[in-house]
Formats: sequence, structure tokens, C-alpha cells
Amino acid sequence: MVDAVFEVRLNGASKLADILSGFLLYDLGPGTRLRRLPSAEIPYPLRKDDSNLRFTPIQRVETGRYSILIGDLNVVVSCELPYPKWANFKKDILNVMQRIAKLNELDGYIDRYSVKYVNLIQAADFQEQITKINTSIRLGSLKVRDELFTLQVHQVENDIYHILSIATGASGNLNGKEVAGVLVDVDSIKNVNIPNFQVFVDSLEDELEGLKQSNKAKFFGCLTKETIKEMGPTYE
Repeated sequence: MVDAVFEVRLNGASKLADILSGFLLYDLGPGTRLRRLPSAEIPYPLRKDDSNLRFTPIQRVETGRYSILIGDLNVVVSCELPYPKWANFKKDILNVMQRIAKLNELDGYIDRYSVKYVNLIQAADFQEQITKINTSIRLGSLKVRDELFTLQVHQVENDIYHILSIATGASGNLNGKEVAGVLVDVDSIKNVNIPNFQVFVDSLEDELEGLKQSNKAKFFGCLTKETIKEMGPTYE
């Protein structure tokens, strides 16, 4: 596991970082820290008009178990590694959202929320990395067997928009050791139109569970049976 995040985006809201950062720092209590991120140095008019910057977090609230990243129009809850399992991460997400719902100053409406998981499947070389993935790629006369590649697929299933990204040649740090492998990134998004944050939170627990299970199914669908067996039956 490289990363696990939950994000909610608001359309037409006032600058959330100005409202939420201090409130969450106070409401979460002792041991909470607030960090200003480098993107905060970019003037707001530029962030607002650039689609690549509009949802970039500018403040980070750290609790030790998870972090809350706040942009002008979005809030991201990111767990700290090692991953604490879904039941605990879901509890943290709901806790943060319930705290935010106590604020009456929030305007705008919720237009999407998402769950994203990023995993690094360890394998030494490109050929072995490709064998970990349940795919067959051909481009013209070229059949990908041991090449560096990235692949992204967008799929709508029921009311969930999935973005599946695969990349060989990835690397990361595991317990102080550099490891290589294939990156599997699954972003599962639900587009909504909810005018009130409390209404959003009231139905979030059940909706969140369904979104996570859909994300999990897409992740395992990217892997071969052999890879799944290697990961063990307790993988979540």
C-alpha cells in the first residue's frame, strides 16, 4: 500500500482552507499540527483559474494517525502508513466529515466524493511486473512483454466513475528498503449534487462502504490469480 485517500469536492464554496484549517486544529485538540503547503504561495486567482491547481491542497492538518489536506474547494483525508485497515480508516473519514458538518459557514454544494487506493506490487524487472497484472497489451505489431509502460482506463459502472492507472518501473521505500514494482492506482468517484453538508454526512457511511467495495473489486480485477494468492488471504 502506497496511499489511501478520501476526497470531497464542493462547487461554489468559499475558500475552504480559510474556514476549516483553524477550526479543525482547535476541534481535534492537543497533538494536532497545521502546516502550510507550498501551493499556498500561488495567488488565489491563479489557483482558481487553472484546472490543474483548482483542487490542489494548500493546508495540511496532521493528527498522527491521518492527515487532512484542505484546498480552496476540497478536503482530503489521507491515512498514515502502515495502512490501518478499512474499518479504522472509514471511522477516521466519518469523524472528520462529522466535525466539518458542525460548521454553519460552509456554502456551495457537494458535487463529488471519491476513494482512491495506490498499491505497489513488488517485482524486480519489467517482464515480471507485467506478469503480475491481468492484462494483454498490443499496439500495432508490438506486444508488450518487458517494456516500460503506463496505462489509464476510465470506466463508468452503475453510478461510479473509475479511473484505473497501471505503471511499470515504479519504486518506493518499504521499511527503509528501496523496492521496485508495478503501480496499481484505482480512483473511484461518485458524482452527486447535494446542497447541504450535513445531508451529505448523514448518508455517507453506507455510501462510503459501497464505494470502497467497488474500488476493491476493480483493484483485484487488475491482478492475476497468482498475484492475489501471493498477497495472502488477509489483504485488504
